[in-house]
Amino acid sequence: MIAVVRVSAKAGHIRAIRLIEKRHDGWLRGVPTTETTATTPSHRRGGTWYAPHNVISLHEETKSYDYNGIQPGELVEYWASHPAIIVSRQGAQYEVVDPASGEARLVPWEGVVPVMQTNEVMNVA
Repeated sequence: MIAVVRVSAKAGHIRAIRLIEKRHDGWLRGVPTTETTATTPSHRRGGTWYAPHNVISLHEETKSYDYNGIQPGELVEYWASHPAIIVSRQGAQYEVVDPASGEARLVPWEGVVPVMQTNEVMNVA
């Protein structure tokens, strides 16, 4: 399991940790996710403790990634300006069809953005 925890409340720093132990009172012990897995013998007794009020969220680890899970038939834009329709996903790439030309191409998942259904854009700052 992965936890997001505060490590400096004043500076706003957070860290993702791999849990070693979770107590019933909310305290967590873990190692940064950049280190080896929390189940290795060297980390069973180590790790850092985090108070319950510093725990932001808990997440199950996923073994596979769905590259945003855009479904076939969905209208998207690729490379920020070309409209297309998703045909399928092949690994980390989507097969898209340009509706104007009918041409199919593979596009890396990072370049595919679902078309917004409304004109409102929500700014997050």
